[in-house]
Amino acid sequence: MNAQRIVYALVALIAIALILVACTPSATPTPVVIEKIKEVPKEVIKEVVKEVPKEVIKVVTPTPAPVATRKPDQVVTITWWGTEKGRDTAATREMHFKLARAYEAKYPNVKIAVSLFPSRAFATRVLTALAAGQGPDIWYHYWPTDFATQGHLEDLTPYMQASKIDAAKRWFPIGNMRAVYDGKYYGVPRDATPGVIAYNKDLFDAAGVAYPKEGWTIQDFRKTAIALTDAKKDQYGIDAIVGSVGCFQWSSFSYNMGAELVSPDGRKVAGFMDSPAGINALKFCLDLSAIDKVAPPAAMQEQFGELVFLSGKVGMQHISTWELPALKEQTKFKWAVVAPPRFDEKTDQIAWTDSYVYYLSKKSQNKQEAWQFLDWLTGPEAGKLMADIYTPALPSVWEELKWPSDPILGVFWKELQKPARTANYLRSQYFSDCVSPALDNIWSRYVVKGERNLDAIVKEQTATAQTCLDKNYATLGK
Repeated sequence: MNAQRIVYALVALIAIALILVACTPSATPTPVVIEKIKEVPKEVIKEVVKEVPKEVIKVVTPTPAPVATRKPDQVVTITWWGTEKGRDTAATREMHFKLARAYEAKYPNVKIAVSLFPSRAFATRVLTALAAGQGPDIWYHYWPTDFATQGHLEDLTPYMQASKIDAAKRWFPIGNMRAVYDGKYYGVPRDATPGVIAYNKDLFDAAGVAYPKEGWTIQDFRKTAIALTDAKKDQYGIDAIVGSVGCFQWSSFSYNMGAELVSPDGRKVAGFMDSPAGINALKFCLDLSAIDKVAPPAAMQEQFGELVFLSGKVGMQHISTWELPALKEQTKFKWAVVAPPRFDEKTDQIAWTDSYVYYLSKKSQNKQEAWQFLDWLTGPEAGKLMADIYTPALPSVWEELKWPSDPILGVFWKELQKPARTANYLRSQYFSDCVSPALDNIWSRYVVKGERNLDAIVKEQTATAQTCLDKNYATLGK
């Protein structure tokens, strides 16, 4: 074998080795080992290695494969899973298909396969499918951000960087906050919603009660609820959420009671829920049902679900923009909204905001195409298409649609301008396993069974919840 042929052979071997290195899924490049061939002088080997372009060596860092690698006529199918809740309307369901068809019209070589499931046990359905290798490419849910430690979610940070997305300018603060864990984006926001108080103007007028105004306090709220309640007429002042454990989880009251029940990182309830301020906050909300009896009975709640305000027999309900489609479609009375109450005259009202999040499966076989769909879904074009159902996470769309000046949406807009914080129940992936049972037990013992030593009940349940959190986080090793 002459020297020239040896050189060509070596060049080919090195090129193949470098391509294999570039394609490895490991984040750490594997060194290329060149076995020494006796017939080839060292000087020749050095010259061959010197001829390998530096650009090729840089390829070892994994990056999303460009769509251009697909054949021009190849059709890619992206599976998209979503949920249906009791408050959803036919228009809500149709919106998913509307978005899918709009995207397919724009990108003919991509098909979006939409599947909608009941919201109950949806998370279990997704995780079971992912474990079996049959999960969706993308889906949306409301997991705490530290769910990323479970290993199912694709890190979208490099995709966002490649798409030159400035997240802080593109989405509301809560949208970004709900998608980031440990400095990386493991999701992108579907929408952005704050909490406000909806009130039945007809009931207020009939009872001779003044409408609530921005700047009111939780004591104003309680007095108003009592004034509106008339059990003989089957009429109640508030919805069941504020008069239950939902007061501390799914409502603005969780921030405006003078206490936090969970630490910012979600890992601590001890020193928060069982603090004097925490116990007082719990007592206020529980007493709305146990003492004041201004919340509707279980039968009414079962009939109308979480949006019992639709009954026309409830004066006030804490709502988000997720309830607006049903309210606009089904209410037969006059209603309006107002900012939630603050703790007292000395404190500012704190906004409760939230966002559903789109996720991309780490096991997806079409990650780049799925990302491009997510990029579009969370951008202005899709935002305007979904605006009849969801309030998009993009301030630019709100402003283009002139929502800040709308009598209803303008109230929501003002809430979204306030500093964002993560809801108590969305701070830990173990909240539902550890903290929710504790809150349910507190409710059951204090409200249902009539035990009145709330201090002792809360301290006992807090200790149990903390032990549960500690054990679960110990398994993560961080």
